[in-house]
Amino acid sequence: MLNTAGQWERPEGQRAVATSTTDTSRLVVFVLDEQRYALPLMTVDRVVRSVAVTLLPDAPAIILGVINVQGRVVPVIDLRKRFHLPERPVDVDDHFVVVESETGPVALPVDEAQGLIRAMSGEAVAAADIVPNLSYVDKVFLYGSEMVFVLDIETVLTEDEELALAASLRGADEPGD
Repeated sequence: MLNTAGQWERPEGQRAVATSTTDTSRLVVFVLDEQRYALPLMTVDRVVRSVAVTLLPDAPAIILGVINVQGRVVPVIDLRKRFHLPERPVDVDDHFVVVESETGPVALPVDEAQGLIRAMSGEAVAAADIVPNLSYVDKVFLYGSEMVFVLDIETVLTEDEELALAASLRGADEPGD
């Protein structure tokens, strides 16, 4: 539902849930560098306009920093770096897709959030059949004439990156640093 700022957020009382990407009937589609990507709607908490990102000391290189989302400190994952896309700063016209992963909320800066699509499971192709060794891409859909890569948010960060991020977040919470 759209809030007063024109941003999409989950209705009050409903929470996004970390889930496998096998439920791909409704997807939130976004664009990075003219390529479409998607996440299962059930994992998306909200889409917000970009805000300033605060650096997080000792965070892994894949983490741009953190943002405040309604009083929660949310790490920002640099998908451009993960996908080996040209780096560029977050622009005022960009959006953040806030997603619930098994380890907590994360924000993904995207060029544009395009909305929802309904994809039938028969239209999906396992990502490994098209682009082997991309563990963070679960499925690929053909939407019109374009390919849409469905991300598996649970595999976007490596285990080492998750541990380093957790340590950075704990360190940021400790007083006296």
